[in-house]
Amino acid sequence: MLGSNDEGSQNAIYLRLKNRSQRYHAKIPVLKRLPFPSIAIISLLVLVNVLVWIVVGIVLSYHTSLVSTAVLAYSLGLRHALDADHISAIDLMTRRLIAAGQRPVTVGTFFSLGHSTIVVITSIVVASTAAAVSSRFGAFSRVGGIIGSSVSATFLIVLGIMNVFILYKLIKQLREIINSPADSPEPEFTIEGGGCLFRVLKGMFKLIDRPWKMYPLGVLFGLGFDTSSEIALLGISAISASQGTSIWLILIFPVLFTSGMCLLDTIDGSLMCAVYTSTRLAKDHIAVLYYQAVLTGVTVLVAVVIGVIQFLGMLQGAADLEGGFWDGVEVASDNYDIIGGAICGSFVVFGVASAILYRPWRKRVDAKRNALVLMRPYEEDQDQVREAHGQPEIMLEEISTPQVRADRKGDIVV
Repeated sequence: MLGSNDEGSQNAIYLRLKNRSQRYHAKIPVLKRLPFPSIAIISLLVLVNVLVWIVVGIVLSYHTSLVSTAVLAYSLGLRHALDADHISAIDLMTRRLIAAGQRPVTVGTFFSLGHSTIVVITSIVVASTAAAVSSRFGAFSRVGGIIGSSVSATFLIVLGIMNVFILYKLIKQLREIINSPADSPEPEFTIEGGGCLFRVLKGMFKLIDRPWKMYPLGVLFGLGFDTSSEIALLGISAISASQGTSIWLILIFPVLFTSGMCLLDTIDGSLMCAVYTSTRLAKDHIAVLYYQAVLTGVTVLVAVVIGVIQFLGMLQGAADLEGGFWDGVEVASDNYDIIGGAICGSFVVFGVASAILYRPWRKRVDAKRNALVLMRPYEEDQDQVREAHGQPEIMLEEISTPQVRADRKGDIVV
C-alpha cells in the first residue's frame, strides 16, 4: 500500500509539472510555434548539459590544467553533430517514422547515444592501454572505418532511394488536390504504400519502427573512426593517459563530447519532426504537401550525395587510390563538418525560397480550383439537358469545327 501511494504521488507531481509546462508553452509566442514534445526533449538535453558542466566544473576546479582540454572535447562533440552523415540519417529516419504515423522527437537522441557509446568505450580502452593500443589502433581504425562507412553509406543511399518513392506519392497527391474543385472535401492522404523497392526492403526498414531502435544504428555508424573530431578525442585521451592523468578524469572528455553531440542531434531531430508535423500546416493539405515535397526533394539529393561520398571515401581509403578525383574525394571526406553546415544552410535556403514562391503559386492554384467550382453548375445543367432529351454527351471535338455538306438542291449546309 505504501509503495502504491508513493507511486501515485509521483505520478501526480509529474502531471502537475507537465500541465504547468504546457501552460507556459502555450503562453510564450516563440515557443508555442513548436510542438510541446520537441520543446520538452530539447529542454531536457539542455538541463543535462548544464548539470554535466556543473559537475565537470566542480571536478576541474582541482585540476585547472584540464579546463581548456575539456572545452575542446565539448566543442568537438558539437562539431561532430554537424557531420553530414548525422544530419542525413536523422532527417531520413524522422521522415520515415512520420510517414508511419509517429511523432518521433527522440530520433537524434538515440542515434547520438548509440554513436557516442563506441566513442566512450574506445576512449576508455585507449586511455587505459595508451602505449599498447597506440601502435595497433591504426589497423583497428582502418577495419572499423570500412565497416562504419559501408553501413552508413548503404543506409543513406538506400533510404534516400526510398524517399524518391515518398516524393512521387507526395507529388501525385498534390496534383489530385490541385485538379479538384475548391469546395470538394480534402482527401485523406498517406505517404506509405506499395512499390517494388518498398516491398523488397520493407522488412529491413521495419526493424527501425521506433525512435529507440536508432541506438543500434548509431553504434554501427560509430564504428567508422573516419572523422577528425573522433580521432582528436581519442588522441586527447591517449595524451592525457601518457601524462599520468587518472582514468576517471579522462572520462570527462568523452562525457562532454557525448553531451554536446546529443544536444545538437536532439535539436536537429526534434526540429525536423516539428517542421514535418506542423499543426499550423496540418489544416491546409496543399501547404503541407507543397513543403513536404520541397523538403523531401532536398533530403533525397543530400542523402544520395553524402552516401556516394562516403562510399567513394571508403574505397579511396581501403585501396589507397590516387589521382585528382580521389584527392577531391579525400578532401570531401575530411570536411564533413563543412558539408553538414552546408546541408543545414541548404534546408534554410530552400525553405526560404519555397516560402517566397509559395504565395504566387498558391494564388494560381486557388484560381484554378475556384474556376472548377464555377464550372460545376454549368456542367450539371448540361448533363440534365442531355438526360432529359436522351442525347449523348457532345464532345468538344464534335463542335470545334463545323461540318460542311451539300443538300439535294446543291446548297451548302453547315
